[in-house]
Amino acid sequence: MIRKDYILRMIEEIGKMIAAMLGLLKKEHIQQAQNMYGEGLERVFGLNENDMMEKSINELKTIFDIKFGESYEGLEMVASLISRGGDIHLKKGDVEKAKASYLRALELYNMVEIESGTFSINRQADMQKVTQLVDQI
Repeated sequence: MIRKDYILRMIEEIGKMIAAMLGLLKKEHIQQAQNMYGEGLERVFGLNENDMMEKSINELKTIFDIKFGESYEGLEMVASLISRGGDIHLKKGDVEKAKASYLRALELYNMVEIESGTFSINRQADMQKVTQLVDQI
């Protein structure tokens, strides 16, 4: 039960972080959003963005599972965080990093989709949005 509460708090924390990042991006506070994104990756994986991108999707899931326990809801939230990282890179004009972030987010979304055995309209909408962004780049 304690572990489940910890995971729920972590999911809530990442959700608040994503909301704050979106607010910062709307106000064009790109560097602050970038800093918050880096903090989020550090909390979730204990890695900076470059190191996170070098890991395979399975390695990232293992790191996440060790820290927080198996939680597909958590991984889905992390995919959303990484997708917002893509938004930050796009705002900064770094198209290659944006595309890499979006593709990494899609990998996580797909893993959740396949392994969780659950269907989510919200996840499908997020995946479609990220796919459209990748296609536009």
